[in-house]
Amino acid sequence: MNQFLEWAFSTPLQVEVISIWIITGLIIALVFAINHAIKKADVMAKPTGLVLLGVLIVQTFSTITNDNMGKHNASGYAPYIGALALFLLFSNISGLFGLAQPTANYSVTLTLALISFVLIQRAVFKTNGFVKYFTRLFEPYPVFFIMNFFGAVAPLVSMSLRLFGNITGGTIIMLLFYTFTSYLSGFIPVIGQFDFIGPLVAPFLHAYFDLFVGFIQMYVFISLTTVFVANELPSEPEIN
Repeated sequence: MNQFLEWAFSTPLQVEVISIWIITGLIIALVFAINHAIKKADVMAKPTGLVLLGVLIVQTFSTITNDNMGKHNASGYAPYIGALALFLLFSNISGLFGLAQPTANYSVTLTLALISFVLIQRAVFKTNGFVKYFTRLFEPYPVFFIMNFFGAVAPLVSMSLRLFGNITGGTIIMLLFYTFTSYLSGFIPVIGQFDFIGPLVAPFLHAYFDLFVGFIQMYVFISLTTVFVANELPSEPEIN
């Protein structure tokens, strides 16, 4: 036990962990602020401010979950999907505010994909039962076991690598861009002591790599989670 504590406290803390704490704290603060505003709001008045923001958040992610999973199945997943979407969005754009992007660390994206993977397997187990959960890997013939096994694990690998690769790729491109503009600025006397070219062009690149790509990757991740889980759940009966 003492050796474990010595190892834990001697291991350097990854900078992404600090970002995760900050982002999580901001999301919790936002939720409490919206909750406080809703409690004080007039139910007959038109939503404004934080109340309107809360309504938009709930409606947006409820709609996405309902469309992909159906109203009956979505009721148990919408809160998680909303929380996941907020964390991903804040994490993907945190680089704009000088924070290390948590989603540029593969351990973070792998953990998030692992949660989605567990939800998928839970849906398979819930729908098919204990025996069918394992025997389906050998269908239609036992020789297909390897193919079925890798097919079951594929979402874990693809979702984690897709999110990590896109966010890390944007970070590397921006790093190379700032290195290049700093090199070009060095040719200008006096003012070339600092990079003055980068800030002139960087906002357009940040708008794409941080805001646009960050939003798209958040949407793709939560959409894949809901679709993969919904594919394993029983189909909802059609209402005539």
